[in-house]
Amino acid sequence: MDSTGYLTRDILQQFQILVVSLAVTVGTETYPETELSNKQYFEKLKRINGLSTTSQPSVGAFLEAYESLFSQGVEEIISLHLSSSISGTLRSAQMAINLALDKKIYSFDSQSSALGLGVLAWAAAEWAEQGLSASEIMANLKILKEQTELYFVVNTLENLRKGGRIGGAAALLGTLLQIKPILYFNQQGEIDVFDKVRSRPRAWQRVLEMLTRAISSGKRFRICVMHVNIPDEGEALLRELKSRFPEHDIRLFEAGAVIATHVGTGAFGLVFHPWPL
Repeated sequence: MDSTGYLTRDILQQFQILVVSLAVTVGTETYPETELSNKQYFEKLKRINGLSTTSQPSVGAFLEAYESLFSQGVEEIISLHLSSSISGTLRSAQMAINLALDKKIYSFDSQSSALGLGVLAWAAAEWAEQGLSASEIMANLKILKEQTELYFVVNTLENLRKGGRIGGAAALLGTLLQIKPILYFNQQGEIDVFDKVRSRPRAWQRVLEMLTRAISSGKRFRICVMHVNIPDEGEALLRELKSRFPEHDIRLFEAGAVIATHVGTGAFGLVFHPWPL
């Protein structure tokens, strides 16, 4: 998967998930996202005027990753990536697949990002460990993607507007009314406004309403809370979730520099889907 999935190191190592990194440019310096901690990123950001920028992995980076896996005896590869509606990452991967002749590589558009992508890669890796074929995993991913919900709240829409990831009208509305829009990925894989509320606590309660509705089905869920540079608040949200929904699989994750570039510090969100499928 690409680096915007933000799975923790223990999950990546346990399931041997290979990560191809996007890049972040801060001022005049460019870094692979995987080599830039959030602490380093925000320290560097203080030293420049304006915002950082991001860029997709090169075709060569994907091709090198695929060839490396095949050289180790891998027979099939599933390459999962953030939404093609907000990044050219998937297109780079698909161009690399076209160059890797006669190889079984399947690309998958998560139509999401951050843990919306990460939980799908996590699920795919578990299925692979269980012995499912790539084609079986791809079929399962299409089903699970439709059952995966992601909601996130940002302090400002300016970063998303300047990066071209959300429409100017929505950003202007949020600024003028001082509202806290709850964002999500729509059916086209675009960042869109799910709801508009007046405060962060109300935004969190609205997201919890969506989670409560989903788990009323009686199924067991995998629930992932994520944050951008607010570890204490993230831990508090995790404790609340574990207290309210103790029977479900709940984990805390921190989004990295690419997502931080576009949503800004202080953002938080929730991703959940039935698990096991």
